[in-house]
Amino acid sequence: MQNRTIFLICFLVVMAFVLPTFANAQYYTGLCTYHSYQRCSGSYLYWYDSCGNQQDVASYCSNGCYNNVCQNYNNNNYNNYSNCTYHAYKLCQGNNVYWYDSCGTQQDLYSTCTNGLVCQYGQCTTYVPVTPPQPTYYAHYKTSCYNNSVYWYDSLNVLNSLYKNCDDGNSCTIDSCSANKCVNTQKCDGSTCALTSSDYSKYCKINTVPAPVPVMSPTALSVSLFTKENASSTQWAKSAQVNSDASIYFMISVVNNSAVQADNITISSNIPTEITSLGNLQVNGVPITGDIVTGVNIGSIAPATSKTVTFEGKTQTISANATKQASAATTISGVTQSDTVSLNLVPGLAAASVTGAQAVPGLWEFLGRWYLWILGALILIFLFVMIYRRLSSEN
Repeated sequence: MQNRTIFLICFLVVMAFVLPTFANAQYYTGLCTYHSYQRCSGSYLYWYDSCGNQQDVASYCSNGCYNNVCQNYNNNNYNNYSNCTYHAYKLCQGNNVYWYDSCGTQQDLYSTCTNGLVCQYGQCTTYVPVTPPQPTYYAHYKTSCYNNSVYWYDSLNVLNSLYKNCDDGNSCTIDSCSANKCVNTQKCDGSTCALTSSDYSKYCKINTVPAPVPVMSPTALSVSLFTKENASSTQWAKSAQVNSDASIYFMISVVNNSAVQADNITISSNIPTEITSLGNLQVNGVPITGDIVTGVNIGSIAPATSKTVTFEGKTQTISANATKQASAATTISGVTQSDTVSLNLVPGLAAASVTGAQAVPGLWEFLGRWYLWILGALILIFLFVMIYRRLSSEN
């Protein structure tokens, strides 16, 4: 009996040292590093080993846990974000990357671009100058006055061919060209044609109804919106797939289908909010300043000609699959013409695979986390049974 008592005391002492050793055995095998890093889960900051297994709580974050650290902003600052998403996206300020909330307020510094990297579209990257596309050559690009008539000029501003002869065949008029239009001023005072001439009798002695002046119809303008995923591609389409942290390119084509020049044309575009920044705005390959979302004035378009507006966007993280529309519109004389393209928003593949792995529950996950505990307990039970039988046989 005394031997059994001594055995039980020794067994309990061994258990006190052996069980913790088995509990942490996985951290001494070289496979997983104990307390490797920390990660947010709700308002708590947890320790994780190098194999990605969640361990004990590092701390409770009373002001919230973001970016894997406890936040230290005070209640006043916290209340400022009650209606805005904290750390919604990132943008560049010089060569620094800053966080912004969903209301557009700049927050804390995310990183500074060093070692030859530059900040573009909210991330540090190797700057690659984008060669602007060569402007398309148009033989009939615009009209202008020349030699008292209206002539075509090409896109290189070189005189091309006659557009309209301003000589109306009436000797009683002074024929000239002004503001790219023919001007025929009739004089019936004898300064242009003789009072006895046939033209005077034909045009000045009778009340003729002047021919109506052609008027530009706002509906004569047509607008088309296209998109593509690759900057080097020459093919534009009506739909595209957009991934997280990716570029997307847009082209708006505006055509004047009338016989009259269209003036003071405004172009605008409505882009989904997942595309967080827009830039590289060009008209016929020439960079311009302005905001395509609020609208830019592209000037005039001659009859039977067109202008092309191009720009590009950049996405941040896309959280879920969605199909959204981007639109472009042209406005003249209060009349708007529009067109749309379809954008298929797809989250990043890496994020999707991690989410899928975390969502797999069941027995294998339990065994993968606790197999060392189970193995250690089985070994101790086996040793206990063997020692107990041996002591029993000796008595």
